[in-house]
Amino acid sequence: MKPPTPPDQSSLSTREWWSCAGIVYFLAVGDPFIAIKIGVAAQTGTKDLRSTVKRRLDQIQSSNHEPVQLFGLIYFEKSVHRYTMWQAEALERELHNEFQSHARFARDTRGSEWFNVSDDLIKRIQEIATSPESLGLPRFFCSPIAEP
Repeated sequence: MKPPTPPDQSSLSTREWWSCAGIVYFLAVGDPFIAIKIGVAAQTGTKDLRSTVKRRLDQIQSSNHEPVQLFGLIYFEKSVHRYTMWQAEALERELHNEFQSHARFARDTRGSEWFNVSDDLIKRIQEIATSPESLGLPRFFCSPIAEP
């Protein structure tokens, strides 16, 4: 997977999109974890970090039978760089390439953002990501149903 087109070679609407705050998120499913999703979300309009992450997790949870847990995230704030969403997308693609050997689905297909859990993947996430709690976010945005 190659990096996104450089901003100076992109359309105005794409540059506007890439100027949003960006979030690379790491979601885990299963107990113990069996899969991790490496994805990206844009913080658009007047939405805050919490509502942006919650909206994305709600979308993913609605099509997943296992509780989805926010394992970590990297927040690219707008004040740091002009094209923060571009940076988030570039990092997401880098990580997809780095962990391609752990992919659960073929590259560039639906589901290709999901990876089998491995020690090196967990370690890398712990090195580069921030815990949800340190940003005031919960790990779960919907409560798992308790076992009877």
